[in-house]
Amino acid sequence: MEREQLATGEQQPTPNTVMSRRAVLRGGIGLGLSIPAISMLLAACGGDDDESTAESGAGETATEPTSGSAASPTTVSETSATSEPADMGEGTRGGTLIVGMVGDPPTLDIHQTTGTIVSLVTWNIYEPLFAWDENFNPIPMLAEGHEVSEDGLAYTVTLRQGVPFHNGEEMKAADVIASIQHWGTISGVGKGLLAASDDIVATDDYTVEFTLNKPYGIFVSALALANGGCAIYPKSVVDSASDTGVTEFIGTGPYRFVERAADRYIRLERFEDYAALPGDPTGYGGHKAAYVDKIEFVPAPDEAARIAGLQAGDYHYLESISPDQYDTLKDDPNVSARLLPPQGWGIFILNMRSPLTDDLKIRQAFQAALDHEAIALAGYGEGFFRLDPGLMFLETAWYTDAGIELYNQNDPEKAKQLLEEAGYDGTPLRWTVTKEYLDHYNRSVVAQQQLEAVGFVVELVVLDWATVLSQQFEDDKWDVTTTGISFRPDPALLFIMDVCNVAGWWCNDDTVGLVDELRSKSDFDERYAIWEQVQQNAYEQIPFIKIADVSTVRVHAASMNGFSEQSQLGPILWNVWLDG
Repeated sequence: MEREQLATGEQQPTPNTVMSRRAVLRGGIGLGLSIPAISMLLAACGGDDDESTAESGAGETATEPTSGSAASPTTVSETSATSEPADMGEGTRGGTLIVGMVGDPPTLDIHQTTGTIVSLVTWNIYEPLFAWDENFNPIPMLAEGHEVSEDGLAYTVTLRQGVPFHNGEEMKAADVIASIQHWGTISGVGKGLLAASDDIVATDDYTVEFTLNKPYGIFVSALALANGGCAIYPKSVVDSASDTGVTEFIGTGPYRFVERAADRYIRLERFEDYAALPGDPTGYGGHKAAYVDKIEFVPAPDEAARIAGLQAGDYHYLESISPDQYDTLKDDPNVSARLLPPQGWGIFILNMRSPLTDDLKIRQAFQAALDHEAIALAGYGEGFFRLDPGLMFLETAWYTDAGIELYNQNDPEKAKQLLEEAGYDGTPLRWTVTKEYLDHYNRSVVAQQQLEAVGFVVELVVLDWATVLSQQFEDDKWDVTTTGISFRPDPALLFIMDVCNVAGWWCNDDTVGLVDELRSKSDFDERYAIWEQVQQNAYEQIPFIKIADVSTVRVHAASMNGFSEQSQLGPILWNVWLDG
């Protein structure tokens, strides 16, 4: 299918009946519903401050990404030491920024999880060697720059000097090496980097040399912070870490950890000795200003309570709300409500270590039974999603529709036949889900109804989000789980590309080899061909089911200023300030 067809929604039928999300949930199975394609999304990889909404973007074809989407990750600009810090205009210091969260993060060790609920808090505390600029090119952050040997087997990373940790120690090469080794035992991308490295040594306090045994084309991108990224901790913190992660939360970021009261709050305060980069802010890097005195992250699982708290002035920013609330909040003069470009897509992960979902016929039946339109309508609401098979967004250079013939099949008869061929005996599918993210629960309820209509027995196990996250790595606790996949500038950095190391355990030999190649190569055309095959494998091997791209509703108090339009990797809370 042509890219333009997907962008304009020509692959979807015109509905005779359009129902609201609540009507779908009330109406039982909700099979056979059809809604128009939603093509309001902005260029997910662009750096423009485009304020288009669902209405203004309808019918547009996909825009081409900036060169940063496909640039070789070995091309990184050096930090300029001669430019002056940016004039932040109206930015004023003072106040406490209160963030309403869907729950309590399970950890504050960002190495341990790709969960956005963790990153939202911790990337204010920690920083990486490289970060993503406004065009999603990797740029130096704690690194000053890097050099690559002609054969691509040696990388020399030079560190910024005089960068203090929150405990007063200066960041040095020993801290970087300890952090990379800690991260590399947990993250799939990190494991790949360590496997490709024969040696990582400090040649002096501010220089780290990597000797590789094979090319690792995503070297710099891998070290640019995203969810579950390689934040740099003090060596002393890494050395004292327990089996479940670090026990001291010390970084180099603009805010330092102060206090945590379980299920009540996490409190950060401005790090007065923060070594800000000169120049302007750019994306997730560049100059960072810590205007507010403190940031408090408050767990508030009930969405109605979060929204009421925002309207009453108790919260300045909400981590997540359901699209149902957008029309109400956008007209509230005390609230800023925006519809943003896609930041991710909804997913059901199937546990390939479970005796039930390890059976390919069972997974094929699951895949064939689902009507994605009804599921997405229930989870996100009309106008807030786009049906598309791509595991990288339509607007990126990495987009492919490989596997489209297996996407959104909505074929109950095929599903019934596959269940019969599998000899399915009615063993319940144990499906873990949370209500703290309402879209997770609502998507799961409609999918449960569709699966039961073809003969599955489905047991929804409703848990708090922290428990869902922790149980994802206990393969005997679940068969299916609901989550979302966040945007990444490079497909090799996607959460699902950790294959053998990630929930679901997509440890297929062919796919593992392809992912290894994807990470090793640097030529875009070669990597794109590999990525197309990886996506095709995803639809044929079915380690997960992509439902739809989802637009994000961002809401915050009108008194919160300076919020970056860059949101695909998550909200940026530095460089923001509050009205007095």
